[in-house]
Amino acid sequence: MIAIKDLIVLQSEKDQAAFISYVEGRNKRHDTRNVGLYKAFLKDEEEQILREIGSNAFGSLKKRLCDQLIEFSGGQLLAQELSQENEVLKLIALARKLFENNQIKTGHTLLKRAEKVALSLDLFAQLNEIYHLLIEQSHKIEGLDQGKLFTKLEKNNAQFIAEERLSVLYASMQKHFNSKLDGETVDSLESIYEKALQKFGVSADLAFSFRALNQLCVLSDLFASQTKNYHGLDLFFEGKIAELQGSTKDSEKTLPYHLSLLYGMSTIYFRKNQLGRSRAYLEQMFKQMQRYQKKYFTIWQARYVNLLALNLNFSGQPVKAREVLIDCLKNASPKETETALLQLSLGMIYFQQGDLKEVKKIIASFQKRDIWYLRYLGNEWLFNYKAMEILLHFDLGNDQLAESRILSFQRIFARHSKGDKSNPLWPFLKLVKSALFDPEYISSPPFAEKVETSIPWKGEEEDFFNRCFYAWLKAKMLKQPVYETTLDLLKKPQH
Repeated sequence: MIAIKDLIVLQSEKDQAAFISYVEGRNKRHDTRNVGLYKAFLKDEEEQILREIGSNAFGSLKKRLCDQLIEFSGGQLLAQELSQENEVLKLIALARKLFENNQIKTGHTLLKRAEKVALSLDLFAQLNEIYHLLIEQSHKIEGLDQGKLFTKLEKNNAQFIAEERLSVLYASMQKHFNSKLDGETVDSLESIYEKALQKFGVSADLAFSFRALNQLCVLSDLFASQTKNYHGLDLFFEGKIAELQGSTKDSEKTLPYHLSLLYGMSTIYFRKNQLGRSRAYLEQMFKQMQRYQKKYFTIWQARYVNLLALNLNFSGQPVKAREVLIDCLKNASPKETETALLQLSLGMIYFQQGDLKEVKKIIASFQKRDIWYLRYLGNEWLFNYKAMEILLHFDLGNDQLAESRILSFQRIFARHSKGDKSNPLWPFLKLVKSALFDPEYISSPPFAEKVETSIPWKGEEEDFFNRCFYAWLKAKMLKQPVYETTLDLLKKPQH
């Protein structure tokens, strides 16, 4: 069954208003409740309507709303994404008709125009049709080099097959990582990639595109997460990025992959605690966001601002970091998931500065169920949110609440991380719990000894966010400010 909330999460506030107008315009009766149900889903209050009208009527109403959402959202996407592809199809159809009427020169001109657009968009199927039409009419077109045309067709076919094989290749690599058990040896990413290229018969040249590099970046992040070692991650494909930028492959069609790649690289370098490199990729990303009349600016704005703020905060500029987050929240109209992302980063900054009143407000603003946050924002976001909530209650002296949150946290994440003995999360939580009802214990020598013997920290190779949580613990042990302790910890190896 299609989940209405999965469709709604794709919509901006502007899209939501447009959809309500769309539905109201189609309603022939005033007592139709589809708009009311839609608004209820926006507020997570659909259960109230279910109780009011009963399960049968609710099921029918929900199905009609779902169909309307699919029709509206699908129509929007088609209008946005297929306009240029439709232009190619129209040119091909018109050229075919001209050839049938022996208007060879005009038909040839239209196909050349269609080829140019199709090449910029990597429309391999349409290019095949163009080349087949040209080959059919090549004996009538003066000066047309059949040999070059055959070469174009073969090259396009090879690229088309390579793209399909690359999809299978990356899927197989991702499955390889996901199937690895904790503690099992994982080959280097480059080795896995080269073996996969050979296995699926894809040449490295054909695999050279923004889409391919973005996939490698995604897999690198997954690889580092699997091995729990961002510090030692070998980004063997990084040098290819500059070669692609400004080339014929750097087009409007590839811009989404280009932006995703730059964002991914910035994120990885942030996790590696190389903030200068992370900011450099963010600057490149911002320039790319300006292209094609800022077509993708709004889509990437919240994620860009969030990562920029994190870089600023851990570079010693917390005030500026806070300002860019607040400005985006107020003026950019972020989606619900983006608002949660920005709010959590803002909460972390306030927490590190000791402004617990603001942290409490932000924690209280997260009203969704855990399963919603897990589905739309991921495991890591939920972990950071829950950990911040626990530490907030610790600092506020809400011992029983903190203990309750720790127990709840352990239940939620038991399936995801508890079996991993190398993850410092679990001993960290036990240490926090042991000091809940005796705050002075956390600054005692026995507690310091317990920290050294129970948490498997990797020093400068430790994950960036894990080190931030350890910084809070160390600040409590030494009775020092959290933010200054965090920056000091990130600047040097810890044992």
